[in-house]
Amino acid sequence: MSEKKTMLSNQIPKSHYSLRFLSTEARERKPNAIRSLMPLERTPGLISLLAGKPNPTAFPIAGLSLSIRDPRSEIMNIRNTKSDSDEAADLIEVKLSQEALEEGLQYTEEGGIRSLMGWVCGLQERVHGRKCGLYNGGTASEGWKVTIGAGSQDVLYKAIKSILNPGDSVLVESPVYPGVFPIFHSMYCPQIEIQTDENGVSASHLRSILESWPKEAPKPKIFYTVPTGSNPTGATAATERRIEVLQLAREHDFLILEDDPYYYLYYGDTPRPPSYFALEATLAEKGGTEVGRVIRFDSCSKVLSAGLRIGWACGPEMIVDAMIQCVSAERFFKYVLFSITEIFS
Repeated sequence: MSEKKTMLSNQIPKSHYSLRFLSTEARERKPNAIRSLMPLERTPGLISLLAGKPNPTAFPIAGLSLSIRDPRSEIMNIRNTKSDSDEAADLIEVKLSQEALEEGLQYTEEGGIRSLMGWVCGLQERVHGRKCGLYNGGTASEGWKVTIGAGSQDVLYKAIKSILNPGDSVLVESPVYPGVFPIFHSMYCPQIEIQTDENGVSASHLRSILESWPKEAPKPKIFYTVPTGSNPTGATAATERRIEVLQLAREHDFLILEDDPYYYLYYGDTPRPPSYFALEATLAEKGGTEVGRVIRFDSCSKVLSAGLRIGWACGPEMIVDAMIQCVSAERFFKYVLFSITEIFS
């Protein structure tokens, strides 16, 4: 319990997010008057007249099933060869429940499918040690939330639009993942490149840039990084570098956008470094920094299928709430993903 109190006391005040980090556009956005009330429809015995939802019996899709390869099978080893009959034996049939089918074809809550968001919270606790019971009947004990979008670039775009104003400078690795160029260019945001080597971003160069920043110019609000298997260099940031960057984030008051699509593809000989998302909580327990400076982006594109376009972001409540108020992009395949995760949970 004492550790939890320490972590709570080290959260960044919500007022600071509003004053320092939310863009003008994000501060002016208003919640969707209808969809923001949808969680109330789960009240037992309530007959909702909130939205014009069609009767599920009117949907033309009566069922949906698919076959997937068992990830525990040798067939997933690309060097392994099996006959067609052997491969068929390794297939698992996944069928969407009637409840999931009806929900998937219907209007949904903002932020994503609640059951899938609950699964993501459980994943983040198992992998990164971060607790959030917000979607499983509890509370956001560590001050973070999750939102699900059409791929990690979708939620990344929403995060950038919620934080940056046109013309704001951004800190990026050099070389940087080219997929973010269109986002920054469309907002006329200068990209300040930070040197990298085989151990990831150079914390000393980052410090030099920030300490020599012109006093008359506002300092950058974000540092964008692909810390595991960085695209295009392939470098993975060492734990010591990540700790230094987190400390700099506190000293110079910026957020870390941790874009980590290759996290689950780590094949290094040494143990995989902890994520920024995990490290900030570890450091907070020791009194070294606050929680709430990392927005983590995960994706199914590299481990399941790029075409499913499913990704999620986890980060401070106020930032994620602002992202949710962007135009929502829901995909029915998110229900397919949740059905698959239920089999192996």
